[in-house]
Formats: sequence, C-alpha cells, structure tokens
Amino acid sequence: MDANLGMGMDLNSTSTTNNLLTVKNITTANYTISNTLTKVKVNMNMMGQSNNYDSENKESNNEDMAKVFDDKLNKTSDYIIDNNTGKIITENKNGNTTGDSDKVNLTEDMLKVFSDNSDEAIVSGTFEILPASKKIGDSWADTANTKESKTIRTYTLQSITGNEAVIKVDIASTAKNKVDVQEMEMEIATQTKTIGEIVTDITTGVVKKRNTVSDITGSFQLMGQDMPITAKVTTVSTYQ
Repeated sequence: MDANLGMGMDLNSTSTTNNLLTVKNITTANYTISNTLTKVKVNMNMMGQSNNYDSENKESNNEDMAKVFDDKLNKTSDYIIDNNTGKIITENKNGNTTGDSDKVNLTEDMLKVFSDNSDEAIVSGTFEILPASKKIGDSWADTANTKESKTIRTYTLQSITGNEAVIKVDIASTAKNKVDVQEMEMEIATQTKTIGEIVTDITTGVVKKRNTVSDITGSFQLMGQDMPITAKVTTVSTYQ
C-alpha cells in the first residue's frame, strides 16, 4: 500500500498474513467456517515514522502495532455461509475482543480506510461461486451497501479449463470513515476503483487465487480544510 495524504504525509505499508480456515459444520442449507489469524508481519512507514510488527518476533514490535495485532492473533471467528450464494449470513465471535474505544489507535484506523482485512472479508474472499449457465464472455454484478460505504462489483467470465474458472472483476466503491488524529476527528471520503482476477474451482466455489489492484482517490477534512489523498493497494491472496 502506497498512500499520499497531502501536506507531505505519506503512508507506505507491506504486510503478509496467514489465516487458517476450517469447515466446522455442514447442513443442506449452509455450513459453518471458522477463521483464525495465525501469523502476521507488517512494515509500515507513516508520516516519516516507522512502525513494524512481526508475530514471530514480538520483542522488536512497535507498541501501537502490537495494540492492533496482539489481541487478534489465534482468536477464532465463526461464520455461517449460504450454500447457494457463498455469502455470509451470520457470524459468531468466539473469544475475540475488540477492546475499549479509547484503545483504537491511528494505525488501525488508517489500515481500515485503505484495505479491508477483517475476518468477514477474509472468509468472503475464500469463495466465488460461478452462477449457473454463465458462458465465457458473460458478465454479472452485485451491490453491497453499509452505513459507511457502497460497493458495486462487476464480474466477467474469461475462461474455463477443467474445473477451474478465471473471472475478471471490476469494483467501484465509495466510503466515508472517521479517524482520530491527536484528539482531532478527521473525516476521510474515498472513491476506489479496483481491477482483479479470480481463479476459482467450479465444483466447490473455493477460490485458488485472487489478485487485485486498487486505485484510491478522495479527501479528508482537518481543521476545516479539505486535503486531497491518493493511494494504490496491491493484494495477492492464495488458498491452499
């Protein structure tokens, strides 16, 4: 992730995470899958300050980064997935603690603005079901709305080889987030355009690989002034 927040404020981050996903229960209508964050390594430089975290070498970890990740490691969240759509219908946090609101720090807030690495996003990204009767060249779309954002995804079936389908995805989203910077509330409005490619197993709906590149533009308000922001986020996910 490379971001420019204006006024010489740059944010550069490289991260690697490992998650363990386990199918725990199956019914005719749905199944339950758990997600556990088992390993994470982040190298971040924000506004000239280096912030690093390595779950396998905690002695040298940045204190703010440790607040973000220590409590998330090896905690399990369960999700119920609809068999027909592959979409999450309910979630159940098992022992996950988010902490008091005053413990939420700038590092975590900024990561959320530019990249969704939530448990729900990890689980959702594991599945991509090819709609019935779709042929090579066909397109389809879906829309997701939350209080903070709106996302439109357009998919195009590019190829089928055996049980493997390659799907192109174009995503357009708008979002508004609020973060606290030194006790000052800052509202960030972003528009994101994402292009990517998904390789999925037709018979199971399980993704084998997902690559995306996101270009982000927007602005934030600080002390009554609008400041432009830009960012590029490259993500590579593999499922084994």
